[in-house]
Formats: sequence, structure tokens, C-alpha cells
Amino acid sequence: MAEEIYKCCFCEKEMRSGAEVYGLGVKLKEGLEYPGGIGRRTTVHLPVQGRELECIATADGSQAKMEGWDIIFMVCSEKCGKSLKGLLEKEEDFFEEIM
Repeated sequence: MAEEIYKCCFCEKEMRSGAEVYGLGVKLKEGLEYPGGIGRRTTVHLPVQGRELECIATADGSQAKMEGWDIIFMVCSEKCGKSLKGLLEKEEDFFEEIM
């Protein structure tokens, strides 16, 4: 079976399965959702930044959903996590809270 390779959603560095990764959870503004991507990888378009970022829409009953997060972004480092958080904070129409 081939090893899955993931990419940091911020810098696009490849991350092999089993490598240490970091997650950044966000709560969407009321009325926004990603029904087609629940529990799977999907893409978020950021109009202010003009970027598309890969993420995972949390599934009902998952630990992330129970903690209040609607979307999880996977990043390769704390540095990318901080940079991504700054980028997401500029998208005020979409995100209510960013972890």
C-alpha cells in the first residue's frame, strides 16, 4: 500500500503519513457550512487573500466538532500555524473563531 502524502495548507511542504503535524481549528460564522466535505479533505476559497487552502470539514460526533471546530487546517509547523492564523483573521466574513 502506498504511503499517503499530505501538504501543509499554508506553505505546501510535503508531510508524510506519521510525521508530526499541527492543526488549526476554526469556527465558521453562523449559516456557513461545508456539507459536501464533511469528514473529508475539501478546499476553502479565501476571497480577500485570493488563495485556496485545503482543509478538513469536521464530522458530527468527532472530537474536533465536539470542541466547537467546523474546519481543521493541517500545517507543518507552529510558524506556518501562526502565519495561517494571521491570513484567516483577514477573512472576517467567514470565520467566527480561530484556534
